[in-house]
Amino acid sequence: MTQENNIANEILARAQRARDIANWAEAINLYGRLSLAYPSSAQIAHNLGLSYFGLGKSQEAARYARKALQLEPALWQSAILLGKAHHANGQMTQAWDTYKSVMNLREGHAEARIGLADLAMNQFGDTLSAQYWVKPLLEDAQYQIDAQLTCLMANLYDRPKWNFPGNAAAVSKKIKVFSDAYLQLPNLNTSDIYPSKSARLDSKKRPRVGIISPLFCASPVYFLTISGWRHVAKGCEIIIFNRGHHQDWATIIFQEMASAWHDVQHMSAEHLAHRIVEQDLDVLYDLGGWMDPVALKALSIKPAKKMYKWVGGQSVTTGQSVFDGWIGDSAQSPKRLQHLYTEPLIQIPRAYCTYTPPDYLPSPAQKKSSTPCIFANPAKVSSDFLERLRLMKRPLLFIHRQYQFTMVQDRIRAVLGSNAHFAMPSTHQEALQLVNQHDVMIDTFPYSSGLTAQEALAMGTKVQVLEVGSLFCERHTARLWER
Repeated sequence: MTQENNIANEILARAQRARDIANWAEAINLYGRLSLAYPSSAQIAHNLGLSYFGLGKSQEAARYARKALQLEPALWQSAILLGKAHHANGQMTQAWDTYKSVMNLREGHAEARIGLADLAMNQFGDTLSAQYWVKPLLEDAQYQIDAQLTCLMANLYDRPKWNFPGNAAAVSKKIKVFSDAYLQLPNLNTSDIYPSKSARLDSKKRPRVGIISPLFCASPVYFLTISGWRHVAKGCEIIIFNRGHHQDWATIIFQEMASAWHDVQHMSAEHLAHRIVEQDLDVLYDLGGWMDPVALKALSIKPAKKMYKWVGGQSVTTGQSVFDGWIGDSAQSPKRLQHLYTEPLIQIPRAYCTYTPPDYLPSPAQKKSSTPCIFANPAKVSSDFLERLRLMKRPLLFIHRQYQFTMVQDRIRAVLGSNAHFAMPSTHQEALQLVNQHDVMIDTFPYSSGLTAQEALAMGTKVQVLEVGSLFCERHTARLWER
């Protein structure tokens, strides 16, 4: 028996080491062996689920999280894991209910609040609710980073007096303070990682261009940048650092274009920085921005010779001083607004990005409805924007899959009443077909329409711009603004 215990302890130690360095496949193998030997262990079931989640297999993660909770109902860590798995599986209401259940347990409240705030802002579009959930954590040493970041991002979507003089500068300053405090890696010793200069010179390789993002899929990162990458790929090696789990037809296009593809979804900032350094990049383009603060932290040591910020989480300055440029244009980020950025502004003639439509983009409809539509994530439907719509006193159609949630519709109908109508397309193609039926799409503010405005215009739907601000995310439709 003692020998069996020693063997089990050795396997457990190896499993924990594999888990701690994110070697998920090895962790699953080892925890799986332990699970067969100890089927009544909630901790083993939990760690097996955690490892499956790390590997991106959220269905299996949910199964083992439920098993752990059946064995030990008070194991709040498994409840949090189950909530995350529900979220990854697209089961947002179940995720909400699971996080709320943790609030009835003795522990785990802080992580449940973080999960609830994430759902409130990014799924249900209620930025004020998101701030409510994290407010008790703003001074919590362990969770204040997530709490402060949630509040900063929520303020981009909905904040009082957003267009008053000095307001945008105050937001940018807060971003810079946050970046200085939380998104700076210590100077890592990378001298032993960089390939030798002689080896690089002898190789006579093409320039190495890295791009990093969690959205190498049918997203703004594809539709607004793929034209540029196809041009770059003609003379350079494209090295992709994939930080997300989304996979579709656009992912395949990125993979086929890449000279090398690195899945780095769950790497820490330190490990990610080392991985980037190892690739000896001539230039790196960040296409994640505020969607991926961990990557921003990794980039704080400038792991590539040159670095630029472009499409993808490009809502507001990164607050980092290591970037060699912020790619914009004279309308999106005019030189007079340089004080809002820590990055030097680079202005591309005509437009900072090029829209590449999908094959399924509908041809402009011959007859379009006179009812205006709003094609936007509900987080962009701010309090001020809703009040402006209320004054229009006319029917309006809101188009987005996230309007399926009752709490989203209730918030909008509380202001617009029976004038608010909703369409919940299940695919991007279906959403475009719906927008194509309308003569006018009303642009949201303060967070304006980026890709969706490009799509509407490509289908002959006019974009009505009500307000334009100073932050990058407030100026996506600045060229269309008429006063």
